[in-house]
Amino acid sequence: MMLTLKGLILREKNIGEINKSVSVITAEKGVIDIFIRGGQKSVKNSASTQLFSYSKLCIDEKRKASGQIEYYLNSSELISSFHSIRLDIKKTALAAYFNELILFSRTEQAGYSDVMRLVLNSMHFLDNDKMDPELLKCVFEFRLPCEIGIRPDLVGCANCYKYEDDNMHFDFKENKIFCNDCYISDERSDDHLMDKTLLYIVRFIALSEFEKLFYFRISRRYLDKLTAFTESFIAYNFKNRFQTLDYYKSI
Repeated sequence: MMLTLKGLILREKNIGEINKSVSVITAEKGVIDIFIRGGQKSVKNSASTQLFSYSKLCIDEKRKASGQIEYYLNSSELISSFHSIRLDIKKTALAAYFNELILFSRTEQAGYSDVMRLVLNSMHFLDNDKMDPELLKCVFEFRLPCEIGIRPDLVGCANCYKYEDDNMHFDFKENKIFCNDCYISDERSDDHLMDKTLLYIVRFIALSEFEKLFYFRISRRYLDKLTAFTESFIAYNFKNRFQTLDYYKSI
Protein backbone atom coordinates (compact mmCIF):
# COMPACT_ATOMS: atom_id res chain seq x y z
CA MET A 1 0.00 0.00 0.00
CA MET A 2 1.28 3.45 -0.92
CA LEU A 3 1.06 6.28 1.65
CA THR A 4 1.90 9.97 1.51
CA LEU A 5 2.83 11.52 4.85
CA LYS A 6 4.50 14.66 6.11
CA GLY A 7 7.20 14.02 8.67
CA LEU A 8 10.21 15.41 10.50
CA ILE A 9 13.45 13.42 10.29
CA LEU A 10 14.57 12.58 13.83
CA ARG A 11 17.50 10.28 13.12
CA GLU A 12 19.53 8.82 10.24
CA LYS A 13 21.14 5.37 10.33
CA ASN A 14 23.42 3.90 7.69
CA ILE A 15 22.72 0.30 6.69
CA GLY A 16 25.53 -1.49 4.92
CA GLU A 17 27.50 0.53 2.40
CA ILE A 18 24.73 2.22 0.39
CA ASN A 19 21.39 2.03 2.18
CA LYS A 20 20.05 3.94 5.16
CA SER A 21 16.97 4.26 7.31
CA VAL A 22 15.42 7.29 8.93
CA SER A 23 13.27 7.62 12.03
CA VAL A 24 10.42 10.01 11.31
CA ILE A 25 7.63 11.54 13.36
CA THR A 26 4.31 11.89 11.56
CA ALA A 27 0.86 12.99 12.67
CA GLU A 28 -0.82 9.90 11.22
CA LYS A 29 1.54 7.11 12.29
CA GLY A 30 3.51 8.47 15.23
CA VAL A 31 7.22 7.59 15.03
CA ILE A 32 8.17 5.15 12.27
CA ASP A 33 11.35 3.92 10.60
CA ILE A 34 11.62 4.19 6.82
CA PHE A 35 14.14 2.21 4.77
CA ILE A 36 15.79 4.10 1.90
CA ARG A 37 17.45 2.00 -0.81
CA GLY A 38 20.70 3.62 -1.89
CA GLY A 39 20.10 6.39 0.63
CA GLN A 40 23.81 6.91 1.34
CA LYS A 41 24.75 7.41 -2.30
CA SER A 42 21.74 8.94 -4.04
CA VAL A 43 21.31 12.73 -4.08
CA LYS A 44 17.68 12.43 -5.16
CA ASN A 45 16.30 12.28 -1.61
CA SER A 46 19.32 13.50 0.33
CA ALA A 47 18.01 16.96 1.30
CA SER A 48 14.55 15.74 2.25
CA THR A 49 15.78 12.80 4.35
CA GLN A 50 18.55 14.42 6.36
CA LEU A 51 18.34 15.20 10.07
CA PHE A 52 15.84 17.96 11.04
CA SER A 53 14.23 18.08 7.57
CA TYR A 54 10.46 18.37 7.41
CA SER A 55 9.37 16.61 4.25
CA LYS A 56 6.56 15.13 2.22
CA LEU A 57 7.26 11.40 2.06
CA CYS A 58 5.73 8.90 -0.34
CA ILE A 59 6.25 5.45 1.18
CA ASP A 60 5.37 1.83 0.51
CA GLU A 61 3.82 0.03 3.46
CA LYS A 62 4.52 -3.70 3.48
CA ARG A 63 3.27 -6.26 5.97
CA LYS A 64 5.50 -9.26 6.65
CA ALA A 65 4.18 -12.78 7.28
CA SER A 66 4.80 -12.18 10.99
CA GLY A 67 2.42 -9.21 10.87
CA GLN A 68 5.18 -6.63 11.28
CA ILE A 69 4.83 -3.54 9.07
CA GLU A 70 7.84 -2.13 7.25
CA TYR A 71 8.10 1.17 5.36
CA TYR A 72 10.15 1.87 2.24
CA LEU A 73 10.71 5.29 0.72
CA ASN A 74 9.44 5.75 -2.83
CA SER A 75 9.96 9.50 -3.24
CA SER A 76 10.23 12.64 -1.12
CA GLU A 77 9.98 16.40 -1.29
CA LEU A 78 11.56 18.87 1.14
CA ILE A 79 9.16 21.28 2.85
CA SER A 80 11.53 22.94 5.33
CA SER A 81 15.16 22.33 6.24
CA PHE A 82 15.12 24.61 9.35
CA HIS A 83 18.31 26.03 7.91
CA SER A 84 19.40 28.37 10.70
CA ILE A 85 19.32 25.54 13.26
CA ARG A 86 22.07 23.80 11.30
CA LEU A 87 24.27 26.91 11.39
CA ASP A 88 24.26 27.29 15.18
CA ILE A 89 25.82 24.62 17.40
CA LYS A 90 23.63 25.55 20.39
CA LYS A 91 20.44 25.32 18.32
CA THR A 92 21.59 22.05 16.79
CA ALA A 93 22.22 20.58 20.24
CA LEU A 94 18.80 21.67 21.50
CA ALA A 95 17.01 20.29 18.44
CA ALA A 96 18.91 17.01 18.89
CA TYR A 97 17.69 16.91 22.51
CA PHE A 98 14.11 17.37 21.33
CA ASN A 99 14.59 14.49 18.92
CA GLU A 100 16.09 12.24 21.57
CA LEU A 101 13.13 12.86 23.88
CA ILE A 102 10.70 11.95 21.09
CA LEU A 103 12.62 8.82 20.14
CA PHE A 104 12.88 7.69 23.76
CA SER A 105 9.12 8.04 24.24
CA ARG A 106 8.33 6.88 20.69
CA THR A 107 4.98 5.40 19.89
CA GLU A 108 3.84 4.05 16.56
CA GLN A 109 0.17 4.94 16.65
CA ALA A 110 -2.51 7.05 15.04
CA GLY A 111 -3.57 10.42 16.46
CA TYR A 112 -0.14 11.94 16.97
CA SER A 113 -1.18 15.31 15.58
CA ASP A 114 -0.72 17.28 18.82
CA VAL A 115 2.79 15.89 19.36
CA MET A 116 3.60 16.68 15.74
CA ARG A 117 2.30 20.21 16.20
CA LEU A 118 4.43 20.67 19.32
CA VAL A 119 7.54 19.45 17.51
CA LEU A 120 7.07 21.61 14.41
CA ASN A 121 6.24 24.72 16.43
CA SER A 122 9.30 24.18 18.61
CA MET A 123 11.53 23.79 15.56
CA HIS A 124 9.99 26.88 13.95
CA PHE A 125 10.51 29.08 17.01
CA LEU A 126 14.06 27.77 17.45
CA ASP A 127 14.86 28.30 13.77
CA ASN A 128 13.57 31.87 13.73
CA ASP A 129 14.83 33.06 17.15
CA LYS A 130 11.27 33.85 18.21
CA MET A 131 11.67 32.52 21.74
CA ASP A 132 14.42 32.28 24.33
CA PRO A 133 15.92 28.81 23.69
CA GLU A 134 16.05 28.08 27.43
CA LEU A 135 12.34 28.81 27.79
CA LEU A 136 11.57 26.85 24.62
CA LYS A 137 13.44 23.90 26.11
CA CYS A 138 11.29 24.04 29.25
CA VAL A 139 8.08 24.25 27.23
CA PHE A 140 9.06 21.21 25.17
CA GLU A 141 10.28 19.20 28.17
CA PHE A 142 7.00 19.60 30.02
CA ARG A 143 4.44 19.69 27.20
CA LEU A 144 5.75 16.58 25.43
CA PRO A 145 5.00 14.26 28.38
CA CYS A 146 1.60 15.94 28.71
CA GLU A 147 0.79 15.08 25.08
CA ILE A 148 1.83 11.44 25.38
CA GLY A 149 -0.29 10.69 28.44
CA ILE A 150 1.72 11.93 31.44
CA ARG A 151 -0.20 15.16 32.00
CA PRO A 152 -0.27 15.99 35.72
CA ASP A 153 -3.37 16.91 37.69
CA LEU A 154 -2.75 20.63 38.24
CA VAL A 155 -6.28 21.90 38.85
CA GLY A 156 -5.86 22.11 42.62
CA CYS A 157 -4.73 20.28 45.73
CA ALA A 158 -5.37 16.58 45.19
CA ASN A 159 -6.79 16.31 48.70
CA CYS A 160 -8.75 19.47 49.54
CA TYR A 161 -9.01 20.96 46.01
CA LYS A 162 -7.51 24.31 47.06
CA TYR A 163 -6.61 26.11 43.81
CA GLU A 164 -3.48 27.79 45.14
CA ASP A 165 -1.45 28.34 48.27
CA ASP A 166 1.62 30.39 49.10
CA ASN A 167 3.50 27.20 48.28
CA MET A 168 2.26 23.99 46.67
CA HIS A 169 4.04 20.66 46.54
CA PHE A 170 4.24 18.82 43.24
CA ASP A 171 4.46 15.11 44.02
CA PHE A 172 6.30 13.35 41.17
CA LYS A 173 5.14 9.91 42.27
CA GLU A 174 1.46 10.89 42.38
CA ASN A 175 1.77 13.35 39.47
CA LYS A 176 -0.40 15.76 41.49
CA ILE A 177 -0.11 18.91 43.58
CA PHE A 178 -0.83 19.29 47.27
CA CYS A 179 -1.18 22.38 49.45
CA ASN A 180 0.99 22.88 52.54
CA ASP A 181 -1.73 21.63 54.89
CA CYS A 182 -2.38 18.41 52.97
CA TYR A 183 1.09 17.38 51.91
CA ILE A 184 2.63 14.63 54.01
CA SER A 185 6.33 14.07 53.46
CA ASP A 186 8.18 10.86 54.19
CA GLU A 187 11.50 9.33 53.22
CA ARG A 188 10.01 8.07 49.94
CA SER A 189 8.55 11.42 48.97
CA ASP A 190 9.83 13.05 45.83
CA ASP A 191 8.34 16.52 45.61
CA HIS A 192 9.07 19.91 44.12
CA LEU A 193 8.08 23.07 45.98
CA MET A 194 6.24 25.68 43.87
CA ASP A 195 5.23 29.21 44.71
CA LYS A 196 2.16 30.78 43.09
CA THR A 197 4.04 32.20 40.11
CA LEU A 198 5.84 28.98 39.22
CA LEU A 199 2.61 27.02 39.53
CA TYR A 200 0.89 29.48 37.19
CA ILE A 201 3.66 29.05 34.60
CA VAL A 202 3.55 25.26 34.83
CA ARG A 203 -0.23 25.27 34.48
CA PHE A 204 0.04 27.54 31.47
CA ILE A 205 2.48 25.20 29.70
CA ALA A 206 0.44 22.11 30.46
CA LEU A 207 -3.02 23.44 29.69
CA SER A 208 -2.86 26.35 27.24
CA GLU A 209 -3.82 26.10 23.59
CA PHE A 210 -1.05 25.91 21.01
CA GLU A 211 -1.97 29.36 19.74
CA LYS A 212 -0.80 30.79 23.08
CA LEU A 213 1.82 28.26 24.18
CA PHE A 214 4.88 29.92 22.65
CA TYR A 215 3.91 33.54 23.25
CA PHE A 216 4.95 34.34 26.79
CA ARG A 217 8.02 35.55 28.63
CA ILE A 218 9.26 35.10 32.19
CA SER A 219 12.08 36.54 34.29
CA ARG A 220 15.48 34.89 34.56
CA ARG A 221 14.71 34.03 38.17
CA TYR A 222 11.63 32.05 37.21
CA LEU A 223 13.28 30.58 34.15
CA ASP A 224 15.85 29.02 36.48
CA LYS A 225 13.07 27.68 38.69
CA LEU A 226 11.14 26.36 35.71
CA THR A 227 14.24 24.66 34.31
CA ALA A 228 14.84 22.87 37.60
CA PHE A 229 11.25 21.63 37.58
CA THR A 230 11.00 20.50 33.95
CA GLU A 231 14.34 18.70 34.03
CA SER A 232 13.29 16.96 37.24
CA PHE A 233 9.96 16.01 35.65
CA ILE A 234 11.71 14.45 32.67
CA ALA A 235 14.27 12.67 34.87
CA TYR A 236 11.57 11.17 37.10
CA ASN A 237 9.19 10.05 34.37
CA PHE A 238 11.64 8.94 31.66
CA LYS A 239 14.28 7.58 34.05
CA ASN A 240 17.02 8.07 31.51
CA ARG A 241 20.09 10.25 31.16
CA PHE A 242 20.01 12.09 27.85
CA GLN A 243 23.45 12.67 26.36
CA THR A 244 22.11 15.41 24.09
CA LEU A 245 21.00 17.38 27.17
CA ASP A 246 24.43 16.99 28.74
CA TYR A 247 26.02 18.24 25.54
CA TYR A 248 23.60 21.16 25.19
CA LYS A 249 24.33 22.31 28.75
CA SER A 250 28.08 21.99 28.20
CA ILE A 251 28.14 24.45 25.29
